[in-house]
Amino acid sequence: MALAMDNLKTVYLIDTYNLIFKAFFAFAQKPMTTSYHMNVSAIYGFLNMLHKILNDYEPVYTLCAHDTGEKTFRADIYEGYKANRPECPAELVPQFDVIFEFIDALSIPRLAMAGLEADDIIGTVAKKASAEGYFVKIISSDRDLFQLISERVRMVSLKKGISEIVEYDAEALKKEYKIKPQEVVLYKSLVGDASDNIPGVKGIGPKAAEELISKFKSLDEIYDNLDMITGRKKELLAAGREAAYLSYKLALIDCDGAVEVDIENYRKFEPDIDKFHALCVKYEQKKMFERYSNYFEKRSGFFYGH
Repeated sequence: MALAMDNLKTVYLIDTYNLIFKAFFAFAQKPMTTSYHMNVSAIYGFLNMLHKILNDYEPVYTLCAHDTGEKTFRADIYEGYKANRPECPAELVPQFDVIFEFIDALSIPRLAMAGLEADDIIGTVAKKASAEGYFVKIISSDRDLFQLISERVRMVSLKKGISEIVEYDAEALKKEYKIKPQEVVLYKSLVGDASDNIPGVKGIGPKAAEELISKFKSLDEIYDNLDMITGRKKELLAAGREAAYLSYKLALIDCDGAVEVDIENYRKFEPDIDKFHALCVKYEQKKMFERYSNYFEKRSGFFYGH
């Protein structure tokens, strides 16, 4: 039986860039622009998603994690890591800092660390929060984060824009994706991941990986028992040993990053409403201000009542 989560002791970790890119591309066919012709699709979409999370879940502890844009340790161990990613769309670039201004005006803490990806920050905070007796909900549609799901950690994925929200614990993950959290990295070490340019073992596809994972619990166990594997699969694994272990390192989220974690700091609620309003006026988000005004009022009630 799954452990019941106490929302007053749950830390919500937002995968900031994941939501920003999702918001931007949701309006790819019909971008939202201001009267002065600035694309604000990501700004509107992100604020809309964030409002839904804040309003529906009523989080007491919230943190926005994001990358710094600098090279990470993964690029140091594999030059090709994410090398196939297209350039960030020019009309999206100016929206990042604006979104950060909105987040800061809402008094939601942000955390980024040179050398680490947002996934590593989320993994590190989730591990520490769990150890301190908190629960964690990760807000992201990045399936790499499935590996972090545990008794105390769940993932909330926004699908179809924000019209559908799916919350994954280990049972829901197994039901939909036929995989356990602890098998996610092993799967990627075998199959690879085209979106991150993780090589995997050349020639090993999803079906072969699933068969191997059903018999062996780790990459070491697979290679320690290579003689038990027959035919073409054995040849591919033998030839791809180095790539498999490299891919494992690339896919594994670092949950012991050099990140200063202060859970109580994620509890603050001191929005700068004048600043938030000024940003809404500047970027023509009048309806968004009305929506958040209702949230501010509601939040004051449930926050200060705790």
